[in-house]
Amino acid sequence: MTIREDLVASAAQFLQDPSVAASPVENRVAFLKAKNLTEEEVHAALARAGPEQGPVTSYSAPPPPSVAPGQQPAYYGGYPPYGWQQPPPAVPKRDWRDWFIMATVVGGVGYGLYALGKRYVYPLVAPPTPERLESDKKSIDEQFEKAFVLVEQLSKDTEELKAAEEERNEKLNNALFELETVISDLKSANRRREDEAQRVRDDVHGLKDSVPKALDAQKSLTDTRLQEINSELKSLKTIVSQRMTSQQPSASTNSIFNRPSVPTPALTSVPPAPATPGSNGVANGNAASEETPKPSSGPSVQDYAASTGRSSPFNSGISASTVKIPEWQRASK
Repeated sequence: MTIREDLVASAAQFLQDPSVAASPVENRVAFLKAKNLTEEEVHAALARAGPEQGPVTSYSAPPPPSVAPGQQPAYYGGYPPYGWQQPPPAVPKRDWRDWFIMATVVGGVGYGLYALGKRYVYPLVAPPTPERLESDKKSIDEQFEKAFVLVEQLSKDTEELKAAEEERNEKLNNALFELETVISDLKSANRRREDEAQRVRDDVHGLKDSVPKALDAQKSLTDTRLQEINSELKSLKTIVSQRMTSQQPSASTNSIFNRPSVPTPALTSVPPAPATPGSNGVANGNAASEETPKPSSGPSVQDYAASTGRSSPFNSGISASTVKIPEWQRASK
């Protein structure tokens, strides 16, 4: 194991001190071991500190010489041995002044404690006096009166709050009932509106499907009636032309004012029958054929024109040359 030279050098310098050199070898060895020096380092330090003193052996130190109290022991070389402690000094004697100071301090402290106890502690543990009891009773009565007044006021306020709360609850219940009524009415109205809207949607869908069919049926019916009317007009035109060419005018061509009165033959006309629509909005064919006017078996328009001496039933018998424009019409022009 290596020797730490720095520790050995410092230990040798320490051992060379005269006060340490006078101490026993055992004390020096124990001190060096207490400083974490190994056995080799201790022997090296002792060898460097002085001449060989032989191996370190354990032996008991001689008892110190007895010294009378009050005397200093004689030391070898003027230094005390290593590890020796000086005895404590003798207790000094106390005289009357020390006792007086101590009595004064104790008396002051005692009086202070007495004053504090009488002022702060005694009122807490002492029994109350009659005057204090009377004052306490009066204060307690006043506090009770205040408490009773507060309780009465609190009961009144509680009753008022209770009445107000009941009134508010009643109003709230009425409002809730009205709200429920309004909500139920709104729900029923909404339900009716939804039903009406659904019915309208169904009607619209039905109309959307039936209107084109009805328009087509009406168009076909109108075309059929127009064709029938056209054919009837053609036949009527043919009959009128035949009647007019076959008959000769027999009446006079005098003026309309000198013409003898001739009874006007009654014109018979057949009123048109109303068309009855079918189940799908289209009129029946029989009703359409019944609406067509039929020639009457009585006097016709051509007979009336022949009896009046006119070539056309729409002619008044007055020539265009005899008709003159009135003066007031000319003036306006």
